Amino acid sequence: MPRSLTRISTTVLLVLCLSGCAFITVDLNSLTRIPGLEERVLKRGTDDKVLVVEVLGPITTTAVREALAKRQGSLERIDSVLTKAKKDKHIKGVILKIDSPGGGVTASDLIYRRILEYKAGQKVPVVACITNMGASGGYMVALAADRIVALPTSTVGSVGVLLPSVSVEGLIDKLGIRDQTLTSGKYKGAGSVLKDMGPDDKAIYEEIIQDFYQDFLSKVKARRPVNEDDLKVIGDGRIMTARSGLKYHLVDEVGYYEDALKAIEQAAKIKDPTVVLYRRQGENSGGFYSWP
Repeated sequence: MPRSLTRISTTVLLVLCLSGCAFITVDLNSLTRIPGLEERVLKRGTDDKVLVVEVLGPITTTAVREALAKRQGSLERIDSVLTKAKKDKHIKGVILKIDSPGGGVTASDLIYRRILEYKAGQKVPVVACITNMGASGGYMVALAADRIVALPTSTVGSVGVLLPSVSVEGLIDKLGIRDQTLTSGKYKGAGSVLKDMGPDDKAIYEEIIQDFYQDFLSKVKARRPVNEDDLKVIGDGRIMTARSGLKYHLVDEVGYYEDALKAIEQAAKIKDPTVVLYRRQGENSGGFYSWP
């Protein structure tokens, strides 16, 4: 087979019979290429800028690649946004807009670190604004901010780690199917859906969960003014309203976008800044509370 036929970038010829034959060339790379980020102005003000960085939906490192998809995973998008932001010296602060139930431990941790690195490198204040949900990994990301504002109707917290697991051993037995999986070691098959977890299997995964959980909890202790009484409540993994989050020091203020902006103005010592965010061509051009 010719090499050109095996490349994704192969030009596809479409033949349209409209009073004759016309040949249209379509580059498949152009259909899957992710457009560059564009600056959108949410509020026009002075030359000083406040950038809205969005963390929305399930947190992932990379997107699931689908045919003709033009999407990025959460970490990929944050990296793109912060890379662009570093080139704009007019940015004096960041509002970290969060509406996320969490996601991957690794992705959440990396975004948390990316925000801390950007803040330290650019020497700008960051205020998180939780609009609907800032739970689990979504809340971990919020911990990178200097201040957390949560809308009155939002939910926060869920500090902890979850490892979903099911077993179909009982169903397999009823169907008369036998598991003949071969492993190189005693615990290589630990956690398999084909069998119930034994005590040793559970102990292995519980150790992993506790390790990740202690890391999450250490971030809370380092970034939030929590006391031991707070931790007794926070530590059980419950999700709570913004007002309860305020009571247990998970958030600093129950408010709105305007309150987050006011906090940035005070921290950065600026007045009437221009508020911007980065989105791509074809994405929603709505206001602060809109999704791309």
